[in-house]
Amino acid sequence: MISFPSFCIIILTFLYPFETFSLQPITQQEATFSSRFLDSVLQDYAFRSFSGHRKKTGVIYDGIVPANVTGTTISALRLRSGSLRRRGYFNYKEFDIPSGILVNPYVKRVILVYHNLGNWSNVFYPLPGFVYLSPVVGLLGYNAANLTGKGLPELDIRSSENPILIKFETLSVLPNGVLPKCVFFDLFGGVAFDHVENGSVCTSVTQGHFGIVVEKTSPPPVVAPVPAPEKSHGSEYPIAGGNGGGGGGGGGGVRKKWLWIGGSVAGGAVVAAAMVVLVVAVRRVVGRKRIAEMRGVAESGDPLAVAAVGRAKVPVAMGTRTKPILESEYVS
Repeated sequence: MISFPSFCIIILTFLYPFETFSLQPITQQEATFSSRFLDSVLQDYAFRSFSGHRKKTGVIYDGIVPANVTGTTISALRLRSGSLRRRGYFNYKEFDIPSGILVNPYVKRVILVYHNLGNWSNVFYPLPGFVYLSPVVGLLGYNAANLTGKGLPELDIRSSENPILIKFETLSVLPNGVLPKCVFFDLFGGVAFDHVENGSVCTSVTQGHFGIVVEKTSPPPVVAPVPAPEKSHGSEYPIAGGNGGGGGGGGGGVRKKWLWIGGSVAGGAVVAAAMVVLVVAVRRVVGRKRIAEMRGVAESGDPLAVAAVGRAKVPVAMGTRTKPILESEYVS
C-alpha cells in the first residue's frame, strides 16, 4: 500500500504544474512504490524537449529532468511506425533497435522515451541481495499524436524478429569469481534475469528497464583472536632492580628467562650426543655381524691340501679325480 505522504505527492503533482510545485526529496520507501509515477513524470519532461524545435523525425532530443531527481537523464526520439518496423533504429544511447518492431495499438508515429536513472537506480528499482554494475536504463514507447499530453499510457513495443540489444559502455569493477546477470523490469512489476552477452550486452524482445547486477557475496567468517595471557607485573620483559640484590620481581623474571634458555641449550646438546652414540653402536653391531657371516662362509667350504715348499707351507690343489684318456685309446 502506498503511504499517505506518497499519495499526497502524487495528487498534488497532477493538480499543479511542475513549475509551481517543487517535489520534496523522495525517500527509498516512497520511491519503491513510485517507479511508475516516475515514468509518467519523465514522459512529460521528455516530451517538453520537442518545444522550441522544428519537430524532426529520427532526431534524438535530450530533455531536462526535475531537480528532485538530479542525476538521471532522459531523451526522446520520434519515428514513423512503418519506418521503425522496416529499418529499426541503431545507437539510440545504449539501445540497438532492430527491424521487425511491432507497435500495439498501431499509431502513425511513435515517441521512444529513454531513461538513465544513474545513482537513483537502486532507489527506484531496489534488488535485495544484488549489487548494480551498471545504471538502470529504460525504453518506453508513446503515441506521438499529442506532444503536450501528460500521464500518457505506454504502447506495447515488441520485437518480432531479432531482439533489442542493450549495450552498456561502462561497468563497475566485477568481483572475482562472480558472474554478472542482466535484470529486466517490465511495466507490471515483474523482474526477470538473463545471461550477459559479450561481457556487457543484454537482450530483450520488449520495452522496459534494464541493468547488469551481481549477487552479493557473504564475507568470510571472522576468526576470533586468541586471548593473550595475562601479565602479572604489567611489563612483558620487566627490568631488574638497580641495586642488584635480586629481591625485586623484575630480576626474578629475567633470571627465569635465562635459566629456560640455558636448559633448552643443554637439553639439545644431550640429545645430539645420544644420537651420535647410538649411530656408532649401530655401525659396530652391523660390522660385527657381517664379519661373522664371512667367517661362516669361509669355514663351510672344502679345505685345501697343504704342501711344504721350502720352509713355507702353501695350499695346493688336490689331484684330478678323473683319469685322463688319450685319443688313441678310443680307437679299437
